[in-house]
Amino acid sequence: MKIAIIGAGIAGLAAADELSRAGHDIVLHDKGRGAGGRMSTRRAQTPSGTCRWDHGAQYFTVRSEAFRTRLKPLMDAGAIAQWSPRLVTAETAEGRWTFAERSLEDEMFVGTPSMNALIKAMAETHKVHWSSRVMAIETDGAVKTLVLEGGGRDGPFDAVVCAIPAEQAASLLEPVSPRLASEASGVRSAPCWAAMLAFEGDVGVDWDGASVRQGPLAWVARDGSKPGRGNAETWVLHATPEWATASLDLAPQEAADLLARAFIELIGAPSPVYSAAHRWLLAKVESGVGEAFGWDANASIGAVGDWRIAPRVEAAWQSGHSLGEFLSR
Repeated sequence: MKIAIIGAGIAGLAAADELSRAGHDIVLHDKGRGAGGRMSTRRAQTPSGTCRWDHGAQYFTVRSEAFRTRLKPLMDAGAIAQWSPRLVTAETAEGRWTFAERSLEDEMFVGTPSMNALIKAMAETHKVHWSSRVMAIETDGAVKTLVLEGGGRDGPFDAVVCAIPAEQAASLLEPVSPRLASEASGVRSAPCWAAMLAFEGDVGVDWDGASVRQGPLAWVARDGSKPGRGNAETWVLHATPEWATASLDLAPQEAADLLARAFIELIGAPSPVYSAAHRWLLAKVESGVGEAFGWDANASIGAVGDWRIAPRVEAAWQSGHSLGEFLSR
């Protein structure tokens, strides 16, 4: 079959891997300018030099043997590496912040030299159209055509796989697969503000990541402690879903300043020499579908993504891989 995949993130590329292996002709369209999505990396010039931050997914874990097998050649090629940070839990007690060390529950991995290296490596073997937003799926009998932003079209295709966040998939799927659209409509994702900070020197803490129990911050990480990042003192701060929801309309710099202030109060750090923020409207799935993938046999349209299973990178891969296996039988 000739199959179009909308979305070239982990789920879409996992489906493409399996479908290509089975001999299908695969084309991917992604609205992003390049590999990344929620595994993106931001670069900026700061007084300390050029710095980068993994401002979306901070790391990923590997629990299944199938995912570990897929990642091995990427690890051998240097596209991913294990990250072994010192982690703590931060909470207030009698007006003072305390930091209790906690052990790693799972091995933690990151892309190298930045998180999006994993997506780049997976995309290398596929035909991906970047900066290509799909506006609609048209059907004419068994034939499907993608309508692109700007008036372009791509097709014909025998099948289409939708590998984008649920809230975006719902409207795209409604005219062609009401059942899959209904599943996607039932999913809810929480937003997140991510702040990116750079400091002139060491901020004076001996840990690399903290889960924060009070205030606007949920997670803070020394991004420079990850493999391949160099020696820059860079930090990523993720706000709580509650704070992000209440602060959706903030200007990015205002959000960055507020989160930086909370971080300074947390550890007693000096003011950063650089700060910026990014708003993720669909950051983390709160309620998933519960099935690895969706397939509408009458329409020959599928739906994959972490929203089918759980908010983890591995879950996104499992979703796309499972649909790929199903269509390759």
